[in-house]
Amino acid sequence: MVTRRVPLVLLACGSFNPITNQHMRLFELARDHLHATGQYQVVGGIVSPVSDGYGKQGLALAKHRIAMAKLALGTSSWVTVDEWESQQPDWTETVETMRCFSTAKAPVRSRFPEQL
Repeated sequence: MVTRRVPLVLLACGSFNPITNQHMRLFELARDHLHATGQYQVVGGIVSPVSDGYGKQGLALAKHRIAMAKLALGTSSWVTVDEWESQQPDWTETVETMRCFSTAKAPVRSRFPEQL
């Protein structure tokens, strides 16, 4: 009997100042672990850099962190960068970002239409 796996999209929030190989590796490790359970099918991943309103000393401008993340993930077939959180005027709590991605206003379903 074949059991249908629950489709998931992984979300990583953070400053990504800059994005590193380890950030990208975390997506791979999480996907591998979730697939190994036999219960989940990771269909995509989203990197969500914080806004300039985060106020961390030494934080590069969001537009530069987004550009770096897009370059780093340019060859990925399943992880993408989303700019919503980075465009907010103030720091956004992670739970609020998660709510955004779980509602219709977020483009998650349009990014992974065949899988969700």
